[in-house]
Amino acid sequence: MKLGVSERLAIACGITSKGPCRSSKTKGINIALGNDYLASQGLVSLRDIWINIHYGK
Repeated sequence: MKLGVSERLAIACGITSKGPCRSSKTKGINIALGNDYLASQGLVSLRDIWINIHYGK
């Protein structure tokens, strides 16, 4: 909830029986752990790396 997810979505993400791979595609996880948040944590985007390699930017 500290990352901007509503209480209802946070509960739904917490009680799911889905595994991590399937859970990563849910709305609540994508709101909380969006690309901006992951970049702020120092993670790189594989998409950006591929574009740089492919197009030579």
